[in-house]
Amino acid sequence: MPNPAVNPFAPTFGAPPPLFAGRGDILRRFDSALDTGPTHPDYTLLITGERGTGKTALLNVLEARCAERGWQSITAAASTESLSTRITNEAQRLLADLAAESRRPRLSSISALGVSIEMVDEGHRDGAPAGASLLTTLERLAEVLQEIGAGLLITVDELHDAERDDVRDVASAVQIVTRRKQRPLAFAAAALAFIENTHLADANMTFLQRCARARLDALDSADARRAIRQPIQDSSSDIDGDALDEAVAATLGHPYMIQLVGFHAWEMRTNSAASVSVADVRAGIVEADHAMVGQIAGPIWNRLSVMDRRFLVAMLDDGDDSALPDIADRIGRDLQYTRVYRRRLLSAGAIDDRNGARVAYRHHALRKRAQNAVLEDPSLSPSNR
Repeated sequence: MPNPAVNPFAPTFGAPPPLFAGRGDILRRFDSALDTGPTHPDYTLLITGERGTGKTALLNVLEARCAERGWQSITAAASTESLSTRITNEAQRLLADLAAESRRPRLSSISALGVSIEMVDEGHRDGAPAGASLLTTLERLAEVLQEIGAGLLITVDELHDAERDDVRDVASAVQIVTRRKQRPLAFAAAALAFIENTHLADANMTFLQRCARARLDALDSADARRAIRQPIQDSSSDIDGDALDEAVAATLGHPYMIQLVGFHAWEMRTNSAASVSVADVRAGIVEADHAMVGQIAGPIWNRLSVMDRRFLVAMLDDGDDSALPDIADRIGRDLQYTRVYRRRLLSAGAIDDRNGARVAYRHHALRKRAQNAVLEDPSLSPSNR
């Protein structure tokens, strides 16, 4: 039975939300791919989206669905250790475990009258040779898993941060084992949306370019309402109607913001037995906004050039959206030059396009980050140059 004292929300990057709302179509596509095999386009899947849209959590769910089928998983992420090294080492470990498992004797028969016990060895499964390449190791592992009716899922998180040559090595090996050899090796990677203009723009990345896409965007209002209300109700509590309306409006359907608002609104209750009120939600929104500025807007802002930042600061004078000619005038550049930075900021996930001639902040946390930046560095403001 749920503990009403335990906060049901999980505003932690990579943590599965209490209700995985709005992603049912992607999960159905992946299940269909596993049922069909390597010929299904979604057997190799590239998940893209901005920070906080649930990419890592989705990878975790895909791994869990594979585990339910008896599959093995190898998880890698861009880090100091190369992806190819990490995957090779994990694949060799799995092969060693499978080889050791096959050498264990199994009880075959017992003769009670003759007091005899017969043990049989189920056979030996070879591992990969010492120092074997990534390709050789994955080929052998996928072959062994296929023999026992299982398969392998490789997941790669933060693919955009991996070295391009390293990504090519992994992609080449997976392509050969999955597409050419038709072995049960599925692949799912997650990346920020700007990977379309970096790794995927590389002519040698044909495998990644051909991976099926799953773009994670904001949830619609119905899914956002379910994602807030249902965890609260599942925890033997409730949320007032007006409070739910304000919570949904404040999150803009952003999955991480949903978890933040839900978490802080729940914490703001003075009575653990009471429903979440409008006052609780409003206080929770303030806390959530602070977190979004630091954890979502901050990493985006830190990747931007000085002119990118000036473009965003120039939008502060407007309301919901900004016209490109106005921005060009404020930053002191012509319209063609301004369009170049519009494309850069769209790729970085900082702004949204409004009919080609107008733009808006992707999330209000970026507006607040731009406001803070002017206080830190007044030279970013057009009026101070």
